[in-house]
Amino acid sequence: MRKFLKKILGPLLTRLASNASAPDKKDVFNSLSKLLRNLRERPGKRGLKIEVDFLKDKFIVFSDHHKGNKDHGDDFANNEPNYLAALDYYFANKYTYINLGDAEELWKYKPQQVISKNMTALKKEACFQRENRYHKTFGNHDLTWKNKIDVDIWFKDIFTLPLPVWEGLLLNTNVNGEVISIFLTHGHQGDKMSDNNALSTWLVSHLWRPLQRYLQLNVNTPAKDYTLRDKHNIMMYEWSSRKKNLLLITGHTHKPVFASGRYSNHSSNEIDPSLHKHTLRPSYFNSGCCCYNDTDITGIEICEGKISLIKWHLTNAVSNRTVLEEIALADLAKELMK
Repeated sequence: MRKFLKKILGPLLTRLASNASAPDKKDVFNSLSKLLRNLRERPGKRGLKIEVDFLKDKFIVFSDHHKGNKDHGDDFANNEPNYLAALDYYFANKYTYINLGDAEELWKYKPQQVISKNMTALKKEACFQRENRYHKTFGNHDLTWKNKIDVDIWFKDIFTLPLPVWEGLLLNTNVNGEVISIFLTHGHQGDKMSDNNALSTWLVSHLWRPLQRYLQLNVNTPAKDYTLRDKHNIMMYEWSSRKKNLLLITGHTHKPVFASGRYSNHSSNEIDPSLHKHTLRPSYFNSGCCCYNDTDITGIEICEGKISLIKWHLTNAVSNRTVLEEIALADLAKELMK
């Protein structure tokens, strides 16, 4: 029956889902702006606004773990040793952990499969929560966590409830006498299937995802499709470049970006020509993912007045941390204020 339904329904459902996942600039811009406005004006509803001092406070941002059930299709299983080593390091060094979404792979697997097979990683995450050093957001692959009831059911034996799972966070700090805001969200904004009202969220989580799992459909998303990946990163970069004194950190695409990276050098055919060169700012960061094929994981650190792109990798079966790129927030702030 599964093969028959997949043959009949598969092409249509895959095409519809892929089209819905393709980023639309207007939708992306509107959704990001709406969320940012909500965080500033109504903190506590869709996310938190937190005052921080990056000379004292430390943050690590990881996203896109895609924890599975440890079968051959589990993208996280081989990366788990590096992730566990990283959590031990950041917990011991008093970092606050921002888990930026798609932590659990709920497109391929049921929640009970993922939770039961990843207790070690989840309990290490819970250690941060017990010290009030943990913030969790949802992405499109773990959109189920947008529902408080689901969170309570599946995490009650691991985390202390309530466990808020936010759409975004806003970290405000003072640099060079100016307020700089760091806006963090998973980055699936503009995805018609995953970034909509409560009804569509319920339909996706409880009807579409189970159907996709049953039919074993492979849907193109910015994490899998290189064209969508670059389009989405460019849109995030363009949106953040239009804001003053703001950094945007997302995940979603699985492609690390540091201080807007090479997107600042894209031709006018790829970057909106209305954004003149002098307005393009090093405002966009992407944490990459925790499920690379080579077992590496990447993330964003913010501490001691600096922001860094870091990688955890295995050398002779030992996990090591490497700083890939780094810049002082004071230097970055000068560019953001232009």
